[in-house]
Amino acid sequence: MPVAGFYYTYGDDSSMIEKKWLPDLQKKYPDAEWIRLDASIDDISVPRLVTEYNVNDLFSKGKVIVIRNADTKHAQVESLAEEILNCPVPANALVLICGGWNKTTRLGKLAKKSFIVREFAKPEVKPFDLLDYLNSKNSAMVLKQTVRLFDADYNPLAMFSLIFGHFLLLRQIYERRHMESSEIAREIKQHSYRVKKAMTALRYWTGEDLDEALKELGKLDSLLRTWQYDEKMIIQMSLIKLCL
Repeated sequence: MPVAGFYYTYGDDSSMIEKKWLPDLQKKYPDAEWIRLDASIDDISVPRLVTEYNVNDLFSKGKVIVIRNADTKHAQVESLAEEILNCPVPANALVLICGGWNKTTRLGKLAKKSFIVREFAKPEVKPFDLLDYLNSKNSAMVLKQTVRLFDADYNPLAMFSLIFGHFLLLRQIYERRHMESSEIAREIKQHSYRVKKAMTALRYWTGEDLDEALKELGKLDSLLRTWQYDEKMIIQMSLIKLCL
């Protein structure tokens, strides 16, 4: 059963933790004194922090101890949490911010038993979602998805290769548009599911559109090979141009 005032948050979305979750938590303790530590660089002195937790100043209403990268010093943080949990102060809080949650460690088990646990992980960014948006010429979502992929360190050249291959596939499907998707899949030796999904693009792309797209992608390939331009920028510009 979680104990009020004990928080364990983890995940790779540090922006969400710092800009959303922590400010929301501050609203719960607006008049408290906040002690902020980073276990990766600061000394986690258990006796000192236990004293800090138990002795509230006259001019503050509560005390909040925030330890970032808490899982880099498992033993000290676990010892601190156990000491404080022996006699929790209702107006105070202990906030642990970690990279992950290993439930086999003593700290992980303690978090499961006594902490309010929240995960903040960045949503998985799927490259093939970009192809779905291209199929329907949804320029706004194409731009948004490229930004997400680049933010997730997706390689620009891998993205170009994926897109170029997709348009070659669309051209093959267009040439066989009067056939059933299963027949097309067998003839061009592609998975039937991929062919079926790609066929939705034929509602938005004509043969001329596809020919023009392949020409545009050929120009993009030449530009990328010069190594003189920002790869991400010219890929995004080319994709927006294709969707117009």
